[in-house]
Amino acid sequence: MHEYALMQGIVTAIQEQLAAEQVSAPVLEVGLTLGIFEVHSEAAARQAFQVLTQGTPLEQAALTLTLLPATLTCPACGHTEPFLVDHFHSHDPLPVVDCPRCGQTAHLTGGRGVEAIEVVLAGEEDT
Repeated sequence: MHEYALMQGIVTAIQEQLAAEQVSAPVLEVGLTLGIFEVHSEAAARQAFQVLTQGTPLEQAALTLTLLPATLTCPACGHTEPFLVDHFHSHDPLPVVDCPRCGQTAHLTGGRGVEAIEVVLAGEEDT
């Protein structure tokens, strides 16, 4: 459900931009760069994109997803590393975890939001 709502907003924004720019060329690819916390399931995000683009200029577009990790930062020892979310609840508004180096409470930052949307049109793939 979360991925569907996310993709619905993205697909709507792309379609509005294509209409505003009066783009008629077929869309070959949509590249999305998202924070890791935005996507609970990559498969669900892809399925939502496929469902939502049926009957639109995006219907034949390939979807490329790039997920940006969160960053773990420990104020106690200064340790910083990319954080993988496979064991973390992504809806926590103030995410904290134990530092893997010293065991103290560390903070997570980043990994949220839509960082970039790229649309590749027919005729642009070589540029």
